[in-house]
Amino acid sequence: MDHAMLRLAASAMLLLGAALPAAARDVTGEAGYLQRIALAPGAQLVVELRAPQGLVGEYRADTEGAQVPLPFKVVTDDDGPLILRAAILSGGVAAWVSQPVAVPEGAGAVDLGQVLLEPFVPMGFATRMRCGDTMIDVGFADDEARMRIGGRVWRLPLAVSASGARFTDGQEPDTTFWSKGNAAYVTVEGRDLPECEPVVLPAALPFIARGQEPGWVLDVSRDGMVLGRQDGTEIRAPLPPAGDVADGTVLTADQMTVTVTPEICTDSMTGMPHPLSVSVSLDAEELHGCGGDPVELLQGNWTVQEMNGAALPEDAGVTLDIAGAHVSGKAACNRYVASLAITGDGMTIAPGPMTMMACDAAAMALESDFVAALQQVTSFGFDPATGALILQGGGAELLRAVLAG
Repeated sequence: MDHAMLRLAASAMLLLGAALPAAARDVTGEAGYLQRIALAPGAQLVVELRAPQGLVGEYRADTEGAQVPLPFKVVTDDDGPLILRAAILSGGVAAWVSQPVAVPEGAGAVDLGQVLLEPFVPMGFATRMRCGDTMIDVGFADDEARMRIGGRVWRLPLAVSASGARFTDGQEPDTTFWSKGNAAYVTVEGRDLPECEPVVLPAALPFIARGQEPGWVLDVSRDGMVLGRQDGTEIRAPLPPAGDVADGTVLTADQMTVTVTPEICTDSMTGMPHPLSVSVSLDAEELHGCGGDPVELLQGNWTVQEMNGAALPEDAGVTLDIAGAHVSGKAACNRYVASLAITGDGMTIAPGPMTMMACDAAAMALESDFVAALQQVTSFGFDPATGALILQGGGAELLRAVLAG
């Protein structure tokens, strides 16, 4: 059997394996909290199961007046180790969230018992929603919504609406966020996204922010706020209630005031983008820095439009689907998976297994160049005008991609 036939046979085996259904298993439990606080009318329970490659099971139910504890059952075909997260939403905004709960691997049913929820502290964004293949983050303050999609943030003033809460920039074509209960309808520069539904945001605390010149680190947890300075001094304060201001979320203590703003912040030392800008006001000083996990900015399904500075054909079929630290997609011909890591030194993407289809010479050459480009990535950024994701390495732009949707 020649080399091409071997590749085709291997691809057939991969596709056959992928087509075989896995046995479904149930993950059950009860979501609740210790505080004696009644749920608001219209509250909704959402429970997600996630594997490294993304969402593999979901339970979503209106509470219809019921109170905690609330039973749930999530059905999944994935028998590997999973992570469960739960939230209670009110008007599409998280009110209670759980820490991640490990679900052991195995084919049998799993009863997690009680999954404890805690009050959600919105650090910049109060809601994350899934609109088809597009993920959006939204925060609200002072009759304004801030909406982030990939590397772009829109500030949308409240507009007159007969129903729900509608926010729009008033431009032509317009960008609009229209909330109706636990759903929303989003238009981006005249393009309507599929109906949006809220997903479970990770618990915001603990939260870390850093700044330079002079260097400082802020650690915010339920135990309090600790500001560490480059000179070795510390300021400690109990965790105050979070408030909403025009800039985002504010935490006001006796010795310092922390403001978290939902806009992309680039670290002045490393050049790494972060999802939130953070300022710390002291008696005679104001510190500025960045907070949040840079990986949040990369989440979503991206279509590669340029490689090594050259435009790709519209039908090139080169994609980056990023869920957590897991990357997958199509490399012009074959499907691939890869792992993503972000450290203080930068960013790496390590390609892993691929299918073994044989395509025409042009597609195979494009695939080879794409895999080589992934291996050279050391940092990322965004085009401020379009929000396109830019993957860089060796001082050059390697890949440019836009969110699908």
